[in-house]
Amino acid sequence: MYKVLIIDDVALVRDAIRLLGQWELFGITTIYEAGNAQEGLDIIYREKPELIITDMKMPVMDGTALLRKLEEEQIRSKIIVISGFSDFKYTRLAIQSGVIDYILKPIDPQDLNNAVAAAVAQIEAEFPPADPVEEETPPTGNQLINDVLRYIRDNYMEELTLPVLADTFHISKEHLSRLFKKETGTNLFSYIMEMKLNEAKELLAHTEMTLEDIAMRLGFSNGNYFSKVFKKNVGQSPRDYRSRCSTVI
Repeated sequence: MYKVLIIDDVALVRDAIRLLGQWELFGITTIYEAGNAQEGLDIIYREKPELIITDMKMPVMDGTALLRKLEEEQIRSKIIVISGFSDFKYTRLAIQSGVIDYILKPIDPQDLNNAVAAAVAQIEAEFPPADPVEEETPPTGNQLINDVLRYIRDNYMEELTLPVLADTFHISKEHLSRLFKKETGTNLFSYIMEMKLNEAKELLAHTEMTLEDIAMRLGFSNGNYFSKVFKKNVGQSPRDYRSRCSTVI
């Protein structure tokens, strides 16, 4: 449904962003890549991606020039800036350009996905679905979300994405995303992640499953990603959490 363009002169960084992003959850179906801002502009003009994730320091044309060019030409794509440089001039320019977020390298998966979630929320708010039938007869908000919440609680260990849930409840991805945020005060990604982490705590405290097995059971791509997400949200590593639980017991 949505398209994203990743611009960075380092291929490994582009690969990392591609792997860390929970794209399907946000309805992002197409990912483009460019090695510098000039290549990125060519893709922007041709493909019109809704979201652009760009580095700041690149050859040929850097991120600073790109942000100015997009502003001059009134390109309405949402922008997330990544950089290994915490120099204030980059941050100030990013803020002045109205970017969604400014993420420092090395990229934290949770920071990236939170930024993507915020970008998609803005896209959906500015470009509502053009289906007149659905807009005239939307599902009852509170009841629908209660059903969605119940479904997530029963199936959170499976691969739950925005497209999957939208198809299950016969509603557009855009409408479900907006309604879920309105009724719960949080986005789908954050809610599902919280469910997974609560289950992870139970498994760490009451089983001897390896971190890799827990990661696979809860739908994380690998044990390292699971550990990073867990520490980011819980404040300690899975091993430290398990050790603390064992000490308490």
